[in-house]
Amino acid sequence: MELGVFEDKFEESYKRNEFITFFCKCKIVYSGRAEASLGKGDRLVSVKQDGTIFVHQPEGGNPINYMKSGGSIVIIKQDYGVLFKAHNSATREYLELEISRVYEFMARKLDDGQKQIIAGTEADMSDMIKDNPSLINDDFKPLSREEHTKFGFIDVFGHDKKGTLVVVECKRYVAGLDAVQQLRRYVEKIKELKGTDKVSGILASPKISPNAEAMLKNWGFSWKLVNPPMRLIRHNKTQKALDAFLS
Repeated sequence: MELGVFEDKFEESYKRNEFITFFCKCKIVYSGRAEASLGKGDRLVSVKQDGTIFVHQPEGGNPINYMKSGGSIVIIKQDYGVLFKAHNSATREYLELEISRVYEFMARKLDDGQKQIIAGTEADMSDMIKDNPSLINDDFKPLSREEHTKFGFIDVFGHDKKGTLVVVECKRYVAGLDAVQQLRRYVEKIKELKGTDKVSGILASPKISPNAEAMLKNWGFSWKLVNPPMRLIRHNKTQKALDAFLS
């Protein structure tokens, strides 16, 4: 695509507040969260309708650079091609793309007001444990979830048949040292609030790091393997693949 045509198309689409996407060869200079530069290469550039900018390389899931919404963009003619210049005064960010070639350009006004439904969160885990206390152990009796303390909300709070108070902290991924430290803060706060030392702590997660497990045992706490509920899961690992029926 001729750079003059790209310039006209971009300015028209930008004025119409459209979602803009184009493939180009460019250099990148960024200043803001850090100082960064990138030599010439093929990139995918997207400008969302709120002004958010993403620049992607051909591989990898994360953008090589981005800018938040609320800024302005201008296209300036240069000897080498065009300069894509973005500036956000609120965040003090600058992004310049020295574009020497544009391969493809597309722009369209998009309409999407839907909110994403997320399943398998830590809140889902705590609901599941409260409804199925045997996931922790057979004599666990939950009293509440999201119990408020000075340090935050305890995921599940209850007691066992011996009358020991139980604090359950849920993590949906691998539990690390920070999770153990958080559990300890909750246990200590419950001891203070209830005036008793009969308080145990349990960390519930799909996995736990070795150093976190060592710290957990050192403080007299325990870990329980609990997987978060995946209500929206599409793939069942036990389901036969197509080639199994063809063999």
